[in-house]
Amino acid sequence: MAERNQRYDALFLRTRDSPSGDRIASFLTAEAGIVDTFVFGGAKSSMRSSASPFVHAQVNVYHDPVKHFRKLNDLDIVEAFLGIRDSYDKLMAAGTIAEIIIRTSGCGGEFARVTDLTLRSLRCIDSCDESRAELILLSYLWKILELMGLRPDPESCIHCGKPLDEGPARGGIAYSPEQDGFVCSRCAGDLAPLGAGVRAILLRMSVEEIEACAALEVKPEELESLRKVLHYLAQSASEGTLLTLAGR
Repeated sequence: MAERNQRYDALFLRTRDSPSGDRIASFLTAEAGIVDTFVFGGAKSSMRSSASPFVHAQVNVYHDPVKHFRKLNDLDIVEAFLGIRDSYDKLMAAGTIAEIIIRTSGCGGEFARVTDLTLRSLRCIDSCDESRAELILLSYLWKILELMGLRPDPESCIHCGKPLDEGPARGGIAYSPEQDGFVCSRCAGDLAPLGAGVRAILLRMSVEEIEACAALEVKPEELESLRKVLHYLAQSASEGTLLTLAGR
């Protein structure tokens, strides 16, 4: 018989109310991916208020495998990420991270790596100047696309196969939604170039840890190009519009 009492190192991503008015919390774990559990107690319940998005906690869950029922029995907060709640930009960045994890059912199954990257990214967002929150989010999206096996190759043109170039005279590489990859200036046709320097930033994001990505120097026009491409790729991976990115 399966163990009915389970303990997880959990990162809460979302809470919602069921049609009957019960609170359901979704959290990410390294062992099992996303776990949904009922959270009982009144509005003033400390456990109910603690089981909130962006709380990292050790949790005890009762699981009835016959009824497919899970109930949160206890939690001990490890990190609350209070700084995220003090800034709209930080909250939106963290919200996008939570949404893409939920929409992709844990970003492809590499749950331990996804959990580690997500916790480190939230720590960066929590402690950074709010002006850096978007860059951390974009770096996270680029890295999570790699974990999902959906990141386009920034080294070679998807059309001709030749190494990508981005010299200032050529205006930089472009992204082709039709071909689902980056194209060189020779193959770009009418596609708008991303601008010189964007490929170099993506290459840095590929190899640098998320903490180092938070300190990258990015020009406003480069940030705009990164935003367009990475928002598109994240929503393609999610197979639909991410609400936290709508209108951004």
